[in-house]
Amino acid sequence: MKKILLLFLFFVLVAGGAFISITRDWQAPEIKLPETKYVNHELLGTASDNRGLGEICYYLDGKSDNKTCLNAGGSAGYEIKVDLSAIVDGEHEVCISAADGNRVFPNKADLCRSYTLDKVPPKGVLEAATRYMQRGGAAAVFVSTPEPETDLQVMVGNYQFPFMSSADGTRHFAVFAHPHDIEMADFKPLVQIKDLAGNTRRLLIGTNSKDRVFNTDNLNVPHSFIESKALEMLNKEGSDKETFLEMNRTVRAASRDKLKSETSAAEAIAPMWHGAFYRNAGAPKAQFADHRTYLLDNEKIDQQIHFGLDIAGLAAMPIRAANDGVVAFADYVGIYGNCILVNHGAHVSTLYAHLSQIDVTPGTKVSKEQIIGRSGNTGMAGGDHLHYATYVADVPVEPTEWFDPAWLKTRIDDIYQQFKATE
Repeated sequence: MKKILLLFLFFVLVAGGAFISITRDWQAPEIKLPETKYVNHELLGTASDNRGLGEICYYLDGKSDNKTCLNAGGSAGYEIKVDLSAIVDGEHEVCISAADGNRVFPNKADLCRSYTLDKVPPKGVLEAATRYMQRGGAAAVFVSTPEPETDLQVMVGNYQFPFMSSADGTRHFAVFAHPHDIEMADFKPLVQIKDLAGNTRRLLIGTNSKDRVFNTDNLNVPHSFIESKALEMLNKEGSDKETFLEMNRTVRAASRDKLKSETSAAEAIAPMWHGAFYRNAGAPKAQFADHRTYLLDNEKIDQQIHFGLDIAGLAAMPIRAANDGVVAFADYVGIYGNCILVNHGAHVSTLYAHLSQIDVTPGTKVSKEQIIGRSGNTGMAGGDHLHYATYVADVPVEPTEWFDPAWLKTRIDDIYQQFKATE
């Protein structure tokens, strides 16, 4: 009888052990902490567990007896905000411990990481800036910082314009714009400086901008034009309203996105231009930021804004680079047809569109007035002409300003020379 009882107890223990090994959650929670070096007022960590979390705690500098704890309530994932506002700047260790929701056999995990705490916003001095500009136009600013900084932007509404910095990272130059769609009351250009810890400082640029009225124009769209362009741009037949809207809206938006990506990706280089930008020969046919209304069979079917200067001359006339630079892009792009984008440095670039011929390749250095292609009517063009546009970062600006040597000197180059003089 005793042997039977012992055998029974043995099987119970084996079965119980097997049950526990099968049913118990052996997986410990996963904890993640930011892998950055610098932090400011708080740090965000995360904990997760496939069967739910229980208690989560954090403590600083090895002081595990002074924990801050909370209950995750069985959630699968939880964000832990580690408050660092009450401790002094410097080197600190942050530790997080987490247990899963198993009350009998809780699995636990710990993770510690060291950080440099910096709660002081960066400093900056606005050294020089363009005093006057116009809506749709460009300006420049020069800022210095006592410490090397790498993340600076000019903020104009939702638009951002990057700086170029000196080798030691303490002097910074940027060209920025008053985008055509930013109302006068909303034009408040700011320099934003963000340090490695995420602290920010903003400086107001005291540039005054003058309002302007942009042209309006009505364009009649022949069915024959739609039919011709649909074959070229969409590779399909069609001459109706829907076909035109597909080109004028869908393809236009995709084309602008492509140019934005190319201007944003252009290499950040120092200004290469020398003197005023060259204006290709020909008569002006459309201006910057013209508000166009499109009519088909006397019905208003669409409205768009024209972001460049149209210049018409002889068919297949030679097109020359406006200034020294590097070819950033040269290919066919939707409404722009065959086009070339030239990077002139300081995030300023020029576009040459609707070309019949491209004579340069990306990466090629070009000089002012060098022939880079020939005019044409590729893309959304109704006749042979050059669509010429100027961009600051990825924002189109008034091209004609850059043709004026006095404007270029006082608004842009003088600010750049002050930036250079401090080297």
